Amino acid sequence: MDSREIIILGAGLTGLSCALHLKKDYLIVERENRPGGLCGSISDKNGFIFDYTGHSLHLRDGYAENLVFGLLGENIRKIQRNSWIYTHETYVPFPFQANLYYLPDKMKKECVEKFKSRRDINIDKDKISFHDWVLTALGEGIGKYFMFPYNRKMWNTSLKKLTIDWITPFVPQIKMDEIIKGASEPQSKSYGYNVHFYYPVLGGIQSLIDAITKKINNIKLNTKPVKIDLQKKEISFSDNSKSSFKHIVSTIPLPELLSLIKDIPADVARARNKLMWNSVLCINLGIKKADISDKHWIYFPEKKFIFYRAGFYNNFSKHTVPEGCSSMYLEVSHRPDNKPHPEDTVKKVLDGLYKSKILNRSDNIPVIKLLPIKYAYVIYDKNRTSALKVIEKYLSENGAYSIGRYGAWKYSYMEESILDGKKTAESLNGLVK
Repeated sequence: MDSREIIILGAGLTGLSCALHLKKDYLIVERENRPGGLCGSISDKNGFIFDYTGHSLHLRDGYAENLVFGLLGENIRKIQRNSWIYTHETYVPFPFQANLYYLPDKMKKECVEKFKSRRDINIDKDKISFHDWVLTALGEGIGKYFMFPYNRKMWNTSLKKLTIDWITPFVPQIKMDEIIKGASEPQSKSYGYNVHFYYPVLGGIQSLIDAITKKINNIKLNTKPVKIDLQKKEISFSDNSKSSFKHIVSTIPLPELLSLIKDIPADVARARNKLMWNSVLCINLGIKKADISDKHWIYFPEKKFIFYRAGFYNNFSKHTVPEGCSSMYLEVSHRPDNKPHPEDTVKKVLDGLYKSKILNRSDNIPVIKLLPIKYAYVIYDKNRTSALKVIEKYLSENGAYSIGRYGAWKYSYMEESILDGKKTAESLNGLVK
């Protein structure tokens, strides 16, 4: 039996960051044939590079920024966000609530009037639903035309069951006078955490993964854990190998980690069963036509579009496509137990692109690549926080760390994954003897 001080499950961005910052013996285990996980890229034989939907880097922490710049060198560019909402055959700059000026007059009037007369609901952060928060903070009109339909499509769950623990920084907080002003004239101010973002010039987001991978060792690919005994500190793998460990760091989805652990207590099993999530089917298109849009991504709140967001890889970097081509990603959310039919979904996606006039029916689409994302968005319902407390206490008492977007069971972005890995490694550097 092999023996390691630290076993890291998953060679995605969080796991790789943890390994990069560790000063102790470790083994990182990845079930796929390449590192990266959902932060990886797929290179098509036709010359297209696809990510698992848009992976733009938002760097606000000085350490993370210096690390990424040091890893990528000249292979990174800063980009001014160009994102829009498409609704009622109208393009509205993001965020919707700050740019009501662009709406048809009737919709604009309703949004402004409902904003001014919005409900006075006592905001108890621990109890208010996202639905009621929208009515309180933004009003019924903004809810009706964007916040409600868009978030229903993305989260695929009742907004009355969704808490507001996730909204910072993902929902821009805009002052009352700015919303009113944004209804009367075009705005020059940009809002949100991703006003600027970064993206590699060459290689897609995989180039960041590859740069980290070059600096670490002891990665075992094509191998997945099949059983974990936290009492004996032993782990078994799909290749019939075993290893002992002192600590385990998991970046795999939390429900999967808990399903691997032998003899988990009943209260932890009950907590695991309360964890909810949705899935996303990412439809990537390679299009033999240049410059189909000047935008980075577009939100689609209306029901007549099956996708909730469309993005354009070639506007992140022209090197993600062959010359004279464009590429897109379309995101379709669904419940994990209700997978969409691939052919029907592609047909509906294309119909939506024709309706919105992003594509013409005569356009040549030589590449259609579907990438299913089983764990896409963690559902922030009333059970999440209490369930995590039970689970985290149990794991901590047994020398296990569950970190990253799906390990810590949260809605987060790539910079946070880098910092989660760093923080855990620094903790282990002090613990492991």
